[in-house]
Amino acid sequence: MSSRANYDFGGKTVFVTGAASGIGLGVARAFADCGATVVATDINESGLEEHRQDFGRNALLYAMDAGSETSIRAVVDELRSAAMPVDVLVNNAGVARLEAIDSLSEEEMDVQWRVLLRGPMLCVKNLAPLMEAQYNASVINIASIAATIQASRHAVYCACKAGITKFTQDAVKEIPALRFNTIQPGFIDTPILQAYAIGDELEAMKSDFARRTPVGRMGRTEDIADASLFLASESASFVNGATLKLDGGVTVANSLEFL
Repeated sequence: MSSRANYDFGGKTVFVTGAASGIGLGVARAFADCGATVVATDINESGLEEHRQDFGRNALLYAMDAGSETSIRAVVDELRSAAMPVDVLVNNAGVARLEAIDSLSEEEMDVQWRVLLRGPMLCVKNLAPLMEAQYNASVINIASIAATIQASRHAVYCACKAGITKFTQDAVKEIPALRFNTIQPGFIDTPILQAYAIGDELEAMKSDFARRTPVGRMGRTEDIADASLFLASESASFVNGATLKLDGGVTVANSLEFL
């Protein structure tokens, strides 16, 4: 991947969901470093404020529920009122749940479905009119290697990530004015891992993930951010409908089950 110094997003507006932490924060910071005006959104308003300086001095911060069309529309309406077009949309907002299939509740299913699959679809629906007139406008959907391999107690999560990967492909034909691509991260060291373990157990889990990844380490948010910069750049202007697996080789080197 090229140095970030090779990317110039000056004059561009980048809309990022789930920007208060983890991958979303890393992506938003990278685009800001490359001159973009970042529209940072997250349901965690205090988290956004905590990282305000990371988003650049021209950033716009919005408390937004990425699974609610009403909430998405409210932000889009403000951008439209300000005559602010959007050049890049990064659908990153996520939730983590561990639940066996025979224990799934309708409520738990809905929490994941609305944020992981319905939400990105609604963001595309509502933001596309602000993007279609922009040159090389790009949508980047953050999925997961869980879209293609099995993860214990992640049936709904896996199905949603497979769904958003397929939605990305369908959108290429349906909205030809935009480019659509998917990133499928592997084991990335982010705060969301705290949903699975804490303390020494968390560190042991991270060590295990690193051991099982052929490159010898877990992924970093910077890995996903750098890939996002590339996919949104002029260098990727002919990349459309692609699925970029960023997992350090774990899916081709390990068994089907990774958790």
